[in-house]
Amino acid sequence: MNNVADELVNAQGLTEEEFLKRYDPNKYAHSNPALTVDMLLFTLMDCINDEPCKDLYVLMIKRGDHPFMGKWALPGGFVERGEDIEEAAKRELKEETGIEDIYLEQLHTWGAPGRDPRTHVVSVSYMALVDSSRLNVLAGDDASDARWFRIGLKAVNRKKEIDNDGYALEKEYEITLSSGDNELSGVVKAIRTMKNGIFRTRYEFVSAHGIAFDHSVIITYAVLQLRNKIWHTPAVLSLMPEYFTLEHLKKVYEAVIGKELNMEGFYKKVVKTSKMIKEADHTGSKHQPDMLYTFNPGWDDSEPLL
Repeated sequence: MNNVADELVNAQGLTEEEFLKRYDPNKYAHSNPALTVDMLLFTLMDCINDEPCKDLYVLMIKRGDHPFMGKWALPGGFVERGEDIEEAAKRELKEETGIEDIYLEQLHTWGAPGRDPRTHVVSVSYMALVDSSRLNVLAGDDASDARWFRIGLKAVNRKKEIDNDGYALEKEYEITLSSGDNELSGVVKAIRTMKNGIFRTRYEFVSAHGIAFDHSVIITYAVLQLRNKIWHTPAVLSLMPEYFTLEHLKKVYEAVIGKELNMEGFYKKVVKTSKMIKEADHTGSKHQPDMLYTFNPGWDDSEPLL
């Protein structure tokens, strides 16, 4: 360990220990943004029209206080001083929905000024894919209600401009959230640019009906990430029984992606290429309904799916 004489001093002649003793933690309190967490809990449920398919749902809470009182938002809240951010996410989730003991994965950070009318708020979003039948959702804290909303997400407009330095691609997404008589909607713009070899992507709020803050943007981003994620991680397998048919798994993928998949292509991508799942028995032949599959414990997530 270095001697005190060897310690670095700053322009004021202070060592790190001396600097920290004199440091005022409230020095930037007037300019520091507030920090919050938002949780995206996704689940799959049977289609409401009794067809043999699945739909993707997200958990929302109805705000019981201003701002956006009476509108629907993602579960979340403020991080307390000295609190670990992941612990804050777990605490807020339990306080607002009664849900605990689930794995949350950090998704993205949102910090645009004006996204919260109270003050400049930076939010860290977390995501989880859960089995709703195992959860007892109860509204609490400042939430007056908590419900699962069926998600619809589609691209409605697309525009691409190309110049000598690169290109700009704009996609406009329409998101709908449905739960009983509650119909929520929003429009979100995704902009991807490439200029001089540098890629950038940003998401912009366009409009929302019944959805609080910029949560229509956060949900849109999360769904698009999830649609990509399921091809190279075993995320959806957390919703599957230990043994399942390929047809069952395909319907789960279709629910997340939002479109029908060709069985032959699906088999090649999930079984032959990624090797994420494997045959569990040999009672049937490939592509037969009675062939069972299970997660392949030897799967290597360091090998990207081609």
